[in-house]
Amino acid sequence: MNDVVIRASSPADMPAVADLRWRWSIDEDGRTPGQSPAAYRDAMTAFALEHPETHRCVVAERDGAVLGMAWLGLTARPPAPNRPGGRITADVQTVYVHPDVRGQGVAGRLVHRLLEIADELGAERVSVHSSVDGERLYRRLGFGDARLLLQRPPED
Repeated sequence: MNDVVIRASSPADMPAVADLRWRWSIDEDGRTPGQSPAAYRDAMTAFALEHPETHRCVVAERDGAVLGMAWLGLTARPPAPNRPGGRITADVQTVYVHPDVRGQGVAGRLVHRLLEIADELGAERVSVHSSVDGERLYRRLGFGDARLLLQRPPED
């Protein structure tokens, strides 16, 4: 899979990123769209431009085509006496790989790059709300259960 490059996204990538998310939500999951594909591309582009400090996107590209994406959401936390440089946590979000390159390690490479970014930024922890299909990947990359990480509403 050396022909797939993992890199930071640019604003020019956002229409392709939106198309991947559309494929995932509408075409594969069968959800009903609330807007046109063109309006969604515009919304995704606007989101990326408006949130560069809190959301980082990386893409998987082959021959100029974006075939995968992964987002890292960053949350500032109140300062602590032992962390004079500030505190942040990170959340892996919206990892998707086009069916043409699934099973070839692309998702793992995308998430690995997000973890590198989180480490570079000094994130105290990185969380992910995984699908059943993605759980094995995340565990392989070092994610595990956190006994006191609670959510509302709780899952069964």
